[in-house]
Amino acid sequence: MIANFFRKTKPVHAIFISIIFLVYFLLAIILVEKPDYTLSLVARKLGLLFLFLILFFLIRFINRKNQLSSQNSYVLLILAFLFGIFPKTTQFQNIFISHFVLLFAFRRIYSLKTNKNTKEKLFDSGILIGIASLFYSWSVLFFGLIIVALFNRKQINVRNICISLLGYLTLLFIVFTYYFFNNSTSIFFEKLALNYSFNYEYYSGLTVYVPIIVLFVLIITSIIVLSVRINAVTNDLKTSWIIILTHLFLSIIIIFFTDLKEGYELILTFFPLAIILANFLQLIEKMIFREIILLMFVGLSIFTYLG
Repeated sequence: MIANFFRKTKPVHAIFISIIFLVYFLLAIILVEKPDYTLSLVARKLGLLFLFLILFFLIRFINRKNQLSSQNSYVLLILAFLFGIFPKTTQFQNIFISHFVLLFAFRRIYSLKTNKNTKEKLFDSGILIGIASLFYSWSVLFFGLIIVALFNRKQINVRNICISLLGYLTLLFIVFTYYFFNNSTSIFFEKLALNYSFNYEYYSGLTVYVPIIVLFVLIITSIIVLSVRINAVTNDLKTSWIIILTHLFLSIIIIFFTDLKEGYELILTFFPLAIILANFLQLIEKMIFREIILLMFVGLSIFTYLG
Protein backbone atom coordinates (compact mmCIF):
# COMPACT_ATOMS: atom_id res chain seq x y z
CA MET A 1 0.00 0.00 0.00
CA ILE A 2 2.78 2.43 0.91
CA ALA A 3 4.85 1.61 -2.18
CA ASN A 4 1.86 1.89 -4.49
CA PHE A 5 0.72 5.18 -2.97
CA PHE A 6 4.10 6.90 -3.33
CA ARG A 7 5.09 5.49 -6.74
CA LYS A 8 3.85 8.67 -8.42
CA THR A 9 4.45 12.33 -7.67
CA LYS A 10 1.46 14.28 -6.43
CA PRO A 11 1.04 17.30 -4.13
CA VAL A 12 -0.75 15.13 -1.58
CA HIS A 13 2.42 13.04 -1.21
CA ALA A 14 4.31 16.09 0.04
CA ILE A 15 1.66 16.53 2.74
CA PHE A 16 1.93 12.92 3.91
CA ILE A 17 5.75 12.97 3.90
CA SER A 18 5.66 16.22 5.88
CA ILE A 19 3.37 14.59 8.45
CA ILE A 20 5.64 11.53 8.69
CA PHE A 21 8.70 13.72 9.23
CA LEU A 22 6.85 15.91 11.75
CA VAL A 23 5.95 12.84 13.80
CA TYR A 24 9.59 11.70 13.82
CA PHE A 25 10.74 15.24 14.62
CA LEU A 26 8.44 15.47 17.64
CA LEU A 27 9.37 11.97 18.83
CA ALA A 28 13.05 12.90 18.64
CA ILE A 29 12.40 15.92 20.87
CA ILE A 30 10.24 14.07 23.39
CA LEU A 31 12.02 10.70 23.60
CA VAL A 32 15.63 11.45 22.61
CA GLU A 33 16.50 15.09 23.24
CA LYS A 34 14.22 15.52 26.30
CA PRO A 35 14.80 19.28 26.74
CA ASP A 36 13.26 21.72 29.18
CA TYR A 37 10.17 23.05 27.44
CA THR A 38 10.19 26.84 27.11
CA LEU A 39 8.87 29.39 24.66
CA SER A 40 12.43 29.89 23.47
CA LEU A 41 12.70 26.16 22.70
CA VAL A 42 9.44 26.21 20.75
CA ALA A 43 10.66 29.17 18.69
CA ARG A 44 13.98 27.44 17.94
CA LYS A 45 12.28 24.20 16.95
CA LEU A 46 9.85 26.00 14.67
CA GLY A 47 12.81 27.72 13.02
CA LEU A 48 14.53 24.35 12.64
CA LEU A 49 11.40 22.89 11.07
CA PHE A 50 11.47 25.67 8.50
CA LEU A 51 15.09 24.82 7.68
CA PHE A 52 14.12 21.18 7.25
CA LEU A 53 11.39 22.28 4.85
CA ILE A 54 14.04 24.02 2.75
CA LEU A 55 16.32 20.98 3.08
CA PHE A 56 13.64 18.66 1.67
CA PHE A 57 12.91 21.15 -1.10
CA LEU A 58 16.61 21.39 -2.00
CA ILE A 59 17.01 17.61 -2.21
CA ARG A 60 13.85 17.37 -4.29
CA PHE A 61 15.15 20.12 -6.58
CA ILE A 62 18.58 18.49 -7.04
CA ASN A 63 16.92 15.15 -7.72
CA ARG A 64 14.41 16.49 -10.24
CA LYS A 65 16.78 18.93 -11.96
CA ASN A 66 19.35 16.22 -12.58
CA GLN A 67 16.81 13.40 -13.03
CA LEU A 68 18.53 11.19 -10.48
CA SER A 69 15.36 9.14 -9.97
CA SER A 70 12.10 8.59 -11.80
CA GLN A 71 8.92 10.55 -11.18
CA ASN A 72 7.96 9.17 -7.79
CA SER A 73 8.11 10.26 -4.15
CA TYR A 74 10.42 7.51 -2.91
CA VAL A 75 13.45 9.79 -2.43
CA LEU A 76 11.72 12.14 0.02
CA LEU A 77 9.86 9.28 1.71
CA ILE A 78 13.11 7.38 2.35
CA LEU A 79 14.71 10.61 3.51
CA ALA A 80 11.94 11.08 6.10
CA PHE A 81 12.39 7.47 7.25
CA LEU A 82 16.15 7.96 7.65
CA PHE A 83 15.57 10.92 9.93
CA GLY A 84 13.18 8.72 11.92
CA ILE A 85 15.67 5.85 12.17
CA PHE A 86 18.49 8.16 13.29
CA PRO A 87 16.66 10.80 15.40
CA LYS A 88 19.81 12.67 16.48
CA THR A 89 20.12 13.97 12.92
CA THR A 90 17.04 16.11 13.52
CA GLN A 91 18.87 18.24 16.09
CA PHE A 92 20.41 21.60 15.32
CA GLN A 93 24.18 21.16 15.38
CA ASN A 94 27.11 22.65 13.45
CA ILE A 95 27.10 19.60 11.20
CA PHE A 96 23.46 20.32 10.29
CA ILE A 97 24.44 23.84 9.20
CA SER A 98 27.41 22.44 7.28
CA HIS A 99 25.23 19.85 5.51
CA PHE A 100 22.62 22.48 4.76
CA VAL A 101 25.25 24.65 3.03
CA LEU A 102 26.73 21.60 1.29
CA LEU A 103 23.38 20.91 -0.37
CA PHE A 104 23.77 24.16 -2.29
CA ALA A 105 27.27 23.01 -3.31
CA PHE A 106 25.89 19.61 -4.38
CA ARG A 107 23.28 21.41 -6.45
CA ARG A 108 26.08 23.11 -8.42
CA ILE A 109 28.28 19.99 -8.63
CA TYR A 110 25.57 17.62 -9.90
CA SER A 111 24.52 20.19 -12.52
CA LEU A 112 27.99 20.23 -14.14
CA LYS A 113 26.65 17.76 -16.72
CA THR A 114 24.90 20.57 -18.60
CA ASN A 115 28.22 22.21 -19.58
CA LYS A 116 26.62 25.61 -18.94
CA ASN A 117 28.22 28.22 -16.68
CA THR A 118 30.85 25.67 -15.66
CA LYS A 119 33.26 28.27 -14.27
CA GLU A 120 30.57 29.87 -12.12
CA LYS A 121 29.43 26.48 -10.80
CA LEU A 122 32.98 25.48 -9.89
CA PHE A 123 33.73 28.78 -8.17
CA ASP A 124 30.43 28.71 -6.26
CA SER A 125 31.01 25.11 -5.19
CA GLY A 126 34.43 26.03 -3.83
CA ILE A 127 33.00 28.93 -1.82
CA LEU A 128 30.13 26.83 -0.44
CA ILE A 129 32.43 23.98 0.61
CA GLY A 130 34.60 26.61 2.29
CA ILE A 131 31.61 27.92 4.26
CA ALA A 132 30.57 24.39 5.20
CA SER A 133 34.09 23.52 6.38
CA LEU A 134 34.04 26.47 8.80
CA PHE A 135 31.10 24.85 10.60
CA TYR A 136 32.37 21.27 10.21
CA SER A 137 35.97 20.99 9.06
CA TRP A 138 35.67 17.50 7.53
CA SER A 139 33.33 18.96 4.90
CA VAL A 140 36.46 19.91 2.96
CA LEU A 141 36.66 16.29 1.78
CA PHE A 142 33.69 16.97 -0.50
CA PHE A 143 36.12 18.95 -2.62
CA GLY A 144 36.91 15.49 -3.96
CA LEU A 145 33.37 15.33 -5.32
CA ILE A 146 34.16 18.26 -7.60
CA ILE A 147 37.21 16.42 -8.96
CA VAL A 148 35.22 13.24 -9.62
CA ALA A 149 32.38 15.22 -11.24
CA LEU A 150 34.84 16.96 -13.56
CA PHE A 151 36.45 13.64 -14.45
CA ASN A 152 33.06 12.00 -15.01
CA ARG A 153 31.92 14.86 -17.27
CA LYS A 154 35.29 14.83 -19.10
CA GLN A 155 35.99 18.40 -18.01
CA ILE A 156 38.98 17.61 -15.83
CA ASN A 157 41.85 20.04 -16.36
CA VAL A 158 44.13 22.25 -14.29
CA ARG A 159 42.09 25.39 -15.02
CA ASN A 160 38.79 23.96 -13.76
CA ILE A 161 40.41 22.55 -10.63
CA CYS A 162 42.07 25.91 -9.92
CA ILE A 163 38.76 27.75 -10.35
CA SER A 164 37.05 25.67 -7.66
CA LEU A 165 40.14 25.90 -5.45
CA LEU A 166 40.16 29.67 -5.93
CA GLY A 167 36.58 29.88 -4.70
CA TYR A 168 37.48 27.86 -1.61
CA LEU A 169 40.62 29.89 -0.83
CA THR A 170 38.86 33.22 -1.48
CA LEU A 171 36.32 32.44 1.22
CA LEU A 172 38.98 31.29 3.65
CA PHE A 173 41.07 34.41 2.99
CA ILE A 174 38.15 36.69 3.80
CA VAL A 175 37.39 34.81 7.03
CA PHE A 176 41.08 34.68 7.99
CA THR A 177 41.33 38.45 7.50
CA TYR A 178 38.44 38.96 9.91
CA TYR A 179 40.04 36.80 12.61
CA PHE A 180 43.46 38.35 11.94
CA PHE A 181 42.26 41.89 12.66
CA ASN A 182 40.52 40.61 15.78
CA ASN A 183 43.73 38.95 17.00
CA SER A 184 42.08 35.52 17.07
CA THR A 185 43.68 33.59 14.20
CA SER A 186 43.97 30.57 16.51
CA ILE A 187 40.17 30.22 16.38
CA PHE A 188 40.32 30.23 12.58
CA PHE A 189 42.84 27.39 12.48
CA GLU A 190 40.92 25.45 15.12
CA LYS A 191 37.83 25.59 12.92
CA LEU A 192 39.73 24.01 10.02
CA ALA A 193 41.56 21.36 12.05
CA LEU A 194 40.68 17.81 10.96
CA ASN A 195 40.36 16.22 14.39
CA TYR A 196 39.91 12.48 14.25
CA SER A 197 38.91 9.69 16.59
CA PHE A 198 38.45 5.92 16.44
CA ASN A 199 36.07 5.76 19.38
CA TYR A 200 32.91 4.09 18.08
CA GLU A 201 31.16 3.67 21.40
CA TYR A 202 28.02 5.42 20.17
CA TYR A 203 27.63 2.88 17.38
CA SER A 204 27.68 -0.02 19.85
CA GLY A 205 24.17 0.83 20.98
CA LEU A 206 21.56 -1.72 19.91
CA THR A 207 19.23 0.90 18.41
CA VAL A 208 22.10 2.25 16.32
CA TYR A 209 24.06 -0.72 15.01
CA VAL A 210 21.02 -2.86 14.15
CA PRO A 211 19.57 -0.25 11.72
CA ILE A 212 23.08 0.37 10.34
CA ILE A 213 23.63 -3.34 9.65
CA VAL A 214 20.22 -3.68 7.96
CA LEU A 215 20.81 -0.54 5.88
CA PHE A 216 24.34 -1.68 5.02
CA VAL A 217 23.05 -4.97 3.60
CA LEU A 218 20.30 -3.15 1.72
CA ILE A 219 22.59 -0.47 0.27
CA ILE A 220 25.23 -3.01 -0.83
CA THR A 221 22.49 -5.03 -2.54
CA SER A 222 21.15 -1.87 -4.17
CA ILE A 223 24.57 -0.79 -5.44
CA ILE A 224 25.30 -4.22 -6.92
CA VAL A 225 21.90 -4.51 -8.63
CA LEU A 226 21.96 -0.93 -9.93
CA SER A 227 25.55 -1.22 -11.16
CA VAL A 228 24.65 -4.34 -13.13
CA ARG A 229 21.40 -2.95 -14.49
CA ILE A 230 22.42 0.70 -14.80
CA ASN A 231 21.53 0.82 -18.50
CA ALA A 232 17.98 -0.23 -17.67
CA VAL A 233 17.45 2.86 -15.52
CA THR A 234 15.26 5.32 -17.41
CA ASN A 235 16.59 8.53 -15.84
CA ASP A 236 19.96 10.27 -15.87
CA LEU A 237 21.24 8.21 -12.95
CA LYS A 238 23.64 6.32 -15.23
CA THR A 239 25.48 9.55 -16.09
CA SER A 240 25.74 10.51 -12.41
CA TRP A 241 26.24 7.05 -10.89
CA ILE A 242 29.96 7.46 -10.15
CA ILE A 243 29.30 10.88 -8.58
CA ILE A 244 26.60 9.47 -6.29
CA LEU A 245 28.78 6.54 -5.23
CA THR A 246 31.67 8.94 -4.56
CA HIS A 247 29.29 11.15 -2.54
CA LEU A 248 28.33 8.18 -0.37
CA PHE A 249 31.95 6.99 -0.08
CA LEU A 250 33.21 10.42 1.06
CA SER A 251 30.39 10.65 3.61
CA ILE A 252 31.32 7.25 5.06
CA ILE A 253 35.02 8.18 5.17
CA ILE A 254 34.15 11.33 7.13
CA ILE A 255 32.01 9.35 9.59
CA PHE A 256 34.81 6.80 10.00
CA PHE A 257 37.52 9.37 10.85
CA THR A 258 35.74 12.33 12.43
CA ASP A 259 36.05 12.94 16.14
CA LEU A 260 32.30 13.65 16.21
CA LYS A 261 30.69 10.24 16.59
CA GLU A 262 27.40 10.97 18.28
CA GLY A 263 24.91 10.22 15.50
CA TYR A 264 24.61 13.74 14.10
CA GLU A 265 27.20 12.99 11.39
CA LEU A 266 25.01 10.32 9.76
CA ILE A 267 23.04 13.08 8.05
CA LEU A 268 25.89 13.35 5.53
CA THR A 269 24.90 9.98 4.02
CA PHE A 270 21.17 10.66 3.70
CA PHE A 271 21.14 12.31 0.27
CA PRO A 272 23.09 9.60 -1.64
CA LEU A 273 21.36 6.84 0.34
CA ALA A 274 17.90 8.15 -0.56
CA ILE A 275 18.82 8.41 -4.25
CA ILE A 276 20.32 4.92 -4.43
CA LEU A 277 17.53 3.22 -2.48
CA ALA A 278 14.80 5.03 -4.44
CA ASN A 279 16.27 3.80 -7.72
CA PHE A 280 16.57 0.29 -6.33
CA LEU A 281 12.90 0.35 -5.33
CA GLN A 282 11.74 1.45 -8.76
CA LEU A 283 13.66 -1.42 -10.37
CA ILE A 284 11.73 -3.95 -8.28
CA GLU A 285 8.79 -5.02 -10.40
CA LYS A 286 6.72 -6.81 -7.77
CA MET A 287 5.01 -4.26 -5.56
CA ILE A 288 4.97 -6.64 -2.59
CA PHE A 289 8.78 -6.52 -2.33
CA ARG A 290 8.77 -2.71 -2.44
CA GLU A 291 6.17 -2.83 0.32
CA ILE A 292 8.37 -5.09 2.46
CA ILE A 293 11.37 -2.75 2.15
CA LEU A 294 9.36 0.35 3.03
CA LEU A 295 7.70 -1.42 5.95
CA MET A 296 11.18 -2.41 7.07
CA PHE A 297 12.03 1.31 7.28
CA VAL A 298 8.93 1.86 9.40
CA GLY A 299 9.91 -1.08 11.61
CA LEU A 300 13.45 0.22 12.06
CA SER A 301 12.18 3.64 13.09
CA ILE A 302 9.83 2.08 15.66
CA PHE A 303 12.68 -0.09 16.94
CA THR A 304 14.83 3.02 17.38
CA TYR A 305 12.36 4.58 19.79
CA LEU A 306 11.14 1.43 21.55
CA GLY A 307 14.27 -0.77 21.40
